[in-house]
Amino acid sequence: MKPPALLLLLVLHCESVLLPPSFKKCSRNQPDLAKCMRETAAFNMHQLVHPFRDLQVPGLKPLKIPALTIGSGKRAVAVEQRYTDCNIYGFDHPEFDTFEFDFQEKTLNVDVRFPEVTKNCKYQLNGKVMLLPVVGEGESTLVLKDARISGYLDYEEDKRNGKTYLKFIDHHLALDVGHVYFHFDNLFDGQKELGDNINKILNDNWRDVFDDVKEGGFYGCPKGESKENDLECSKCWCGIVVESTRADWSDSSSGISDPSADC
Repeated sequence: MKPPALLLLLVLHCESVLLPPSFKKCSRNQPDLAKCMRETAAFNMHQLVHPFRDLQVPGLKPLKIPALTIGSGKRAVAVEQRYTDCNIYGFDHPEFDTFEFDFQEKTLNVDVRFPEVTKNCKYQLNGKVMLLPVVGEGESTLVLKDARISGYLDYEEDKRNGKTYLKFIDHHLALDVGHVYFHFDNLFDGQKELGDNINKILNDNWRDVFDDVKEGGFYGCPKGESKENDLECSKCWCGIVVESTRADWSDSSSGISDPSADC
């Protein structure tokens, strides 16, 4: 699952509009640019704890996702997972090892760790996990320990009105985790013994389950602060939205200010 990818793009989108005074910025020409970018990315993500209505960016504590669908995997998880009323915690504590532009290759290189990410949702399951039938609906919890996302995003320059903007066109990101914890309440209509057994199997085989689920495809939109109180997703990838535009955003707003200019 790739929640950090969404957060990175939220931060990058913020750079294309007038930022509040509390947001830090970097100059491309400063000698410690790489260090400044790491520290600024982490600091500005902390600023997103609460919604910024002027920027049309949802808050991160928690990040609210009204609906999320996880497609069936190919091995361990032969079930489509449907989630609603999701609250996701932990995105406000990023630890960046890398957040750096390569202006020659036109890429943004990223390596970020989140110590713990927790997803609380209502769920609906009907299928098989580890070849065992599983059915149920109710409350669920997913905890990712030591979640790390790394890779790079490709961008292109977009010149408009005498200014140069960066527009992200592709991503090459990978997620790894130190551990995953699963819990589903009310499996098999509340039959505790059966439900406890499935939860135990999931947690005993968390690596196989998690790796399979990553390949299934995930689709969902965070709850926003637009007039319609909704978001329109243009692209989803591996667990969470990684590129989204609000219904009232234009295509041109997906870029960020050219870092060659002082902000």
